[in-house]
Amino acid sequence: MRVIAGAYRGRKLLPPPGMTARPTTDRVKEAMFGAIQFDIPGSRVLDAFAGSGALGIEALSRGAAQVDFVEKDPACLRVLEENLKKVGAQNARVFKGDVLKLLPGLGVYDIVLLDPPYDAGLYEAVLKALAGGAIKSGGIVVLECRKSFDLSDMFGYNLTKRKNYGDISVAFLSYGDRA
Repeated sequence: MRVIAGAYRGRKLLPPPGMTARPTTDRVKEAMFGAIQFDIPGSRVLDAFAGSGALGIEALSRGAAQVDFVEKDPACLRVLEENLKKVGAQNARVFKGDVLKLLPGLGVYDIVLLDPPYDAGLYEAVLKALAGGAIKSGGIVVLECRKSFDLSDMFGYNLTKRKNYGDISVAFLSYGDRA
């Protein structure tokens, strides 16, 4: 695992421990960030279900003003904090716990990186919670899921793009009106 572009480009990151988290492949990460590259500079980003922090660190590397990382697994948290130290990340906050419980107190985001455990049934709940005031109008949600995941009921979000990589799908959702 490595940072693909920006200030931390080429830096190696520690992978998540064991099988508790699945890292996003470089190919998928490149496509993900290529699609939103002009939205990242100066943005406030949430890396929900952060795991090792690779997605949020990529956003920081590409110029995000602030990234909040939320993770509840203690082993992943240790790796996440080590990865933030390795790159010397500034403007990063780490929160331990359940994203659904923490979200109301975190603020409003421009971009949300949403990569929960695929089969945990969390997508809908998090999208609804974000729509309750945690994502600005015109904000972007980058959602990684299985290719078979149904995105037909999106709770006020508009599907702007979807790309498949084998069984993995990356969907780009905008919330409300895009400025």
